[in-house]
Amino acid sequence: MSEKVNLKTIEEFKKQAEGKWEPELIDKTVKEMTSLETEGYAALVAVDSSIIRQHFKVGLIDYTEVFNGSSWGFASPGVGSSAGVILTSNLDKLFSDTTNFWFFGATDYLTLNFYSADGSFLGTFQGAALSMVAGGGYGSGSWS
Repeated sequence: MSEKVNLKTIEEFKKQAEGKWEPELIDKTVKEMTSLETEGYAALVAVDSSIIRQHFKVGLIDYTEVFNGSSWGFASPGVGSSAGVILTSNLDKLFSDTTNFWFFGATDYLTLNFYSADGSFLGTFQGAALSMVAGGGYGSGSWS
């Protein structure tokens, strides 16, 4: 199933990344997010936040690979979960090349953007928040 990235997700990413990333990298990510022919994969996310440190676990339905990541950022304390979709043009590359990610969430949605070591955008998770931790940050992680 072909999917498109939500405009709200793009605007929130730009807001969160401004001043933290080079403008060229932000523009490159937005271009890749909006121009990729992507496939959607159902996924679940669990998050545990202690205000400045967050831990994420992402699992795709019907796949054994799990993303484990830790980030620094500002977010409300607590635990939360999200059900949604991973959008990527290359699932194998997402699994093998992910080294870091950005997250941003509100009380009603969560987005994680996945990147390779060279800053290439690999995919995004977009989901509805269920008792979610609100905030944003950047971290590292991988699929195993």
